[in-house]
Amino acid sequence: MSRLAIFLLLSLAVFEVSAKLQNVTVKGIAVCNKRRVANAHVVLIDKDTLDPNDELAQIHTNKEGEFELFGEEDEIGKIEPFVRIHHNCNTKPGCERVSEYQIPQEKIGEVYDMTYVTLDIIVHGEKTKCN
Repeated sequence: MSRLAIFLLLSLAVFEVSAKLQNVTVKGIAVCNKRRVANAHVVLIDKDTLDPNDELAQIHTNKEGEFELFGEEDEIGKIEPFVRIHHNCNTKPGCERVSEYQIPQEKIGEVYDMTYVTLDIIVHGEKTKCN
């Protein structure tokens, strides 16, 4: 085996050992025009720089618009979690908005209560998809 291959294998082993398991719990209530939104698709994601983002958990809001997700990831450095919500608040028929909300770093290892997530407010970088 070449020295380069051995070096790469040892480097990967060091990175695996230095990774630590981190978690976050996120909960909230999705609302649109002061009404709770049932069945919105909520995804908890860890943003990665060098490889594809990791989906940590997903759920649909209940009939009261409530959601709670728990996710964990082995990561070198700190995880960078965010919540992505797929919904149809204030859209044309056949369209869906995709809103993303960052989770504060100080909430890693804790519960982040978003309380009311007001979906009628357009967030930076939001996307709309139509059939």
